[in-house]
Amino acid sequence: MGKYDDLLFQGLTRLGLDVSAPQVEQLKRYIAEIELFNPIYKLVGASGDELIINHIFDSLAGVRVIDEVLAKYPSPTLADVGSGAGLPGIPLAIALEGLPVTLIERMGRRVDFLRTAVASVGLVDRVKIIDRDIKEVKERFDVITFRAFRPLAEILDSVAPLVSDGGVVVAYKALRTSVEEELEDVANRLKTQWEAQLIELDVPFLDRSRILCLLHKI
Repeated sequence: MGKYDDLLFQGLTRLGLDVSAPQVEQLKRYIAEIELFNPIYKLVGASGDELIINHIFDSLAGVRVIDEVLAKYPSPTLADVGSGAGLPGIPLAIALEGLPVTLIERMGRRVDFLRTAVASVGLVDRVKIIDRDIKEVKERFDVITFRAFRPLAEILDSVAPLVSDGGVVVAYKALRTSVEEELEDVANRLKTQWEAQLIELDVPFLDRSRILCLLHKI
């Protein structure tokens, strides 16, 4: 048994995710890649069980909601903006089999890691990496995700051109009060207008609030 097998089993069970043994192996390979490169690339600020809880389970906690959103589109596409270590994009790609996922990241060292991780996990056939600033990206996507990224008011105007007609931005956020303050800034400062829905996330073994903020462009 691997060192995280029991924790992964418990967490995935609590999340209610029906993942196969090959998908679990993909998650374990991805975790191993992060642990291998993190000392050099400073990808995440956690290790051991905290890496699994704070980053893997946190990313996967949005799967059910995102899957429901994706079901509205005939051939859905998803892009993870400012992907960094591939969070939440790579865990989502593992959990949502068959979904085309694009990871958008401009920092060279992180792009190098993403290429290595995607190859190691066996996702090269449906996970694309764009190594440009989001303002230079011309493609459009049905769902845009980001996590541990800039405040909403600093990013939504830039993200808006990437959202397809009827598309949704799904932002992983922390305290509800903080998100509500960010949404006030969005309403007061931005050129683009958005309608928001806040969904509480239950991240296994995490003792702090996590929110999924769904934003529909008006």
